[in-house]
Amino acid sequence: MASTQSPAPSGPRIPQLRSGLDITASGQDWTVSDAGGRIFRVSADVAALLKSVDGVRTPPELAGHLLRQTGRQWTSEAVAQALEAFSAKGWIEDGTTQLGKPRRIRFVPPLTLQIAFFSPAPFLSRIKPSLDKLIGTRMVVIYALIMFAGAVVLAASSRDVWHALTTPLPLSTYLAVIVAVMLSTMLHEMGHGAALTAFGGKPRQIGFMLFYLTPAFFCDVSDGWRLDSKWKRVSIALAGIATQGVLAGTASLLSLAAGSPEIRSGLLVYAVLGYTSGIINLVPFVKLDGYIALMSYLNVSHLRDKSLRDARRMISRGLFGHATPYELPPLRRFKAYGVLCMLFPAYLIIAALSLWLDVIAKFGGWGAVIALLIVALVLGRAVAGYVNVVKEGWDRQRSKLRIVTVTVLLTAATAVSAAYVQVPATIEAGFVNDASGPGVVFDDADSVPALRAGQVVEIYGSGLISARQIGTLSVENAQAGTRLVPLDAIAPVTIDGARLNAVVIPLKGQEASLLPSSGTTRIHLGNKNPYQWFSEKYIRPAMAAILGGPTTGQS
Repeated sequence: MASTQSPAPSGPRIPQLRSGLDITASGQDWTVSDAGGRIFRVSADVAALLKSVDGVRTPPELAGHLLRQTGRQWTSEAVAQALEAFSAKGWIEDGTTQLGKPRRIRFVPPLTLQIAFFSPAPFLSRIKPSLDKLIGTRMVVIYALIMFAGAVVLAASSRDVWHALTTPLPLSTYLAVIVAVMLSTMLHEMGHGAALTAFGGKPRQIGFMLFYLTPAFFCDVSDGWRLDSKWKRVSIALAGIATQGVLAGTASLLSLAAGSPEIRSGLLVYAVLGYTSGIINLVPFVKLDGYIALMSYLNVSHLRDKSLRDARRMISRGLFGHATPYELPPLRRFKAYGVLCMLFPAYLIIAALSLWLDVIAKFGGWGAVIALLIVALVLGRAVAGYVNVVKEGWDRQRSKLRIVTVTVLLTAATAVSAAYVQVPATIEAGFVNDASGPGVVFDDADSVPALRAGQVVEIYGSGLISARQIGTLSVENAQAGTRLVPLDAIAPVTIDGARLNAVVIPLKGQEASLLPSSGTTRIHLGNKNPYQWFSEKYIRPAMAAILGGPTTGQS
C-alpha cells in the first residue's frame, strides 16, 4: 500500500541561533562567542539582529522588528545576507553538529600548528588579588627601569656579549640557557593570561606551537575582546613582552655579579635572546603580540585577515583587471599593510629554512629527504597563496582568459630566469687546529666534497647564536684522513674529554698558529643556478638514500 507524505511547508526559512552562542555588550561594540571558544567583535546593529533571531521570525519579519526596535532601516535582502554570513560562521542552526570545546590540536593557516596543554584560568583566578597589584602603576615603572638598566649593561658589556655569542660554551651552560628560555617563554604567555585575568577576563588555553617552523608557546586571550577599553586590550597584548623583558633585564643585571665566566656568558646569552624575542614580538605583520596590540588599538577585529584580502584584491586588479570590492576603508595604508603581511611571513619562512634545512641536511640522505618534504610543504603554501589571488578575479568570464595568460607567462618567466640566475654555492664544515695541524672537519666520509689544493677556506669562530670570521687558510692537499677531534670542532659545544673520530682535510697558512683550536669553516665552490644548487644539495642525496646508491659531495 503506497504511503503519502505531506508537502514541505513553503515560504521563507525561519532562522534559529545555535545553542551556546553568547552575545555580550563591550563598550560601543559587542562580542559574540560560540561553544568552541571563538570570539568575534561585531557592531551594535549586528548584535541587535542576532538577539532578534528567535526561531519564530522570518527574514522579512526580522527586518520589520529591527526597524521598530532600533529605528534603523533593514531590508529583507540585507537581513538575508547577514544571516548567510552568520551561517558561514556556524551561528545558525542547520542540523549539523555544533562546535564543541576548543580542539586540543589545530592547524592555523598559513603555517602554524597549535597543541593546547591546559587552561590557566583556575590558577590565575585564585591569585587575582596579587595580579591586581602586579599591574599597578608603581610596578610598571619598576619593570621599565629593570628593562632599561639591563639594556644599558648589555651595551656596556658588548665585547663580552659578542664573545659569548660567537664562542663555544660548555654543554651545561647551553642546557641551562635552553631551559631558562623555555620557562621564560611559558611565563611570557602566562603574562598575557595574568593581565587578562586582572582586567576581568578569562584566558582559555595555553600550549605549544610550531610558528612558521619555529617552536614557541601560545595563550588564547581572545576573551579580551569583551573588555570595553582598547588600552586594556593593548596592555594584555604587550604583557608577555614586558614579562620577558623584565626577565632578560634581570639576567643582564645578575651577570655583573656572576662568579664564573661560564655563568656570566650564559646570563648574557639569555638576556640577548630575551630582548631579541621581545623586539621580534613587536612586529605587527604576523600574529604576534605587536599585531594583537595594533588590532586592539585600531579596534578592528581580524585586521590582518581583512588587510590580506584587500591586498590580494589590489594585486588581482593589477594582474587580472578585476576583483571583488575592498573590505576595509579605501585607504592605501591598509593595502600596504596587507602586502607587508604577505611578505614578512615569507621572510620568516626563508629564514627558518636557511637555519633548519642545513641542520637537517647534515644527517645525510634521509636528512635531505626530510628537507625536501619541508620545501614541498612551503611551496604548496605559496601556490595556495597565488590561488587565493586568482580567486579574487575569477568570477567574471572575461577575466579567466587573462588569468590563464598571466599565470602561464609568470610561470615561464620564473622557470627561465632561474636557469640564468647564479647563486653562490658554499659548504660549511668544522675546523680543528691541534698538534697535527689545522684542518677542515667532516663527521662523515660521504659528506666530503671534492676540493683542490690551494683552495681558500674561511675560518670562523663558532658560537650557538652567531659566528665571526677570524682568518683564512688554504687546502694543503685533497687527501682526507681520519683524526680524533674535540666535539667543538664539529658543534659549538665544549665537553671536557669528548673526542670524535672524524674525516679531516689538512690546511696550511702562516697564520694557523694564531687561530683557535676549533671553529667552523666556509668553502666557496663557485656559482651555480638554482636548479644545479638544489639538485646537488638535496635531490641527489635524497635519491641516493631512497634508492640505495652512492652519495655525492654537497654544494
